[in-house]
Amino acid sequence: MLKLRIISAFILLPIVITAILKLPSAYVAVASGVVFAAGAWEWLSMIGIKHQALRAVLLLLLMLVAYSLLATGLNVVWVYWLALSWWLLGLVGICYYPNGKRWWQVIALQPFIGLIMFVPAWLAFNQLHATAVTGPQLVLLGCALIWGADIAAYFTGKLWGKDKLIEQVSPGKTWAGFYGAVVSGCIIMSGYYVLYKPQFNYIYAIWLGLLVVVFAVIGDLVESLFKRVYGVKDSGKLIPGHGGVFDRIDSMLAAFPVYMLGLQVIQQLRIMDL
Repeated sequence: MLKLRIISAFILLPIVITAILKLPSAYVAVASGVVFAAGAWEWLSMIGIKHQALRAVLLLLLMLVAYSLLATGLNVVWVYWLALSWWLLGLVGICYYPNGKRWWQVIALQPFIGLIMFVPAWLAFNQLHATAVTGPQLVLLGCALIWGADIAAYFTGKLWGKDKLIEQVSPGKTWAGFYGAVVSGCIIMSGYYVLYKPQFNYIYAIWLGLLVVVFAVIGDLVESLFKRVYGVKDSGKLIPGHGGVFDRIDSMLAAFPVYMLGLQVIQQLRIMDL
């Protein structure tokens, strides 16, 4: 399994990094839309919508809302706050699981939940990418924080993991893995700060990195919660060694809206110039 994960990562990472840094924002929006749509398709299947025609209609509606919000160029900060509220609710859910299991089965079936989970992250990703010349660089930084947290959590958990993080939701995750993810976030953000010397305070940079990592972990755990609720092991089998697309973007779904909010707060405090 680990060998397959490494091989898949070595193939996909250069493609993703090149696309983020080199492609125009319009092309990135289309490419990322395909990825997020694949994840949403798996999500709809996971929650029990097996009728493919219905799934296709729901997916098209989700994509229509997402692209409409992006195309209008309106200030959609409320979308990110809505997403933040949803993921905080998810944090409550994972802390108290299996209490409320039947409620989560009902919640997941509500049509607007897919909008809250997928649209804000895709919007944040693409709005940020289209932000001046630093947009692609900031998008890649957000991805690096999420990827670094995932890798660090995996290996530190394997090496030193004893105490379970939230065993009732994800038995494989440990506190050692969480601490490894946090340290990786600090290291990556520090490296970015030293190399690119952005126009904002280092302490704010570290706090932003920590928030991204924490919500990346929450996103991963919330997906694990839904897997438990619906008795699913993986969202799909599209990526060898990694499972489905939803399995790969679950952390991004929670982290990117928070990342975008954090950058906007910094900008409003006039300590950063996007």
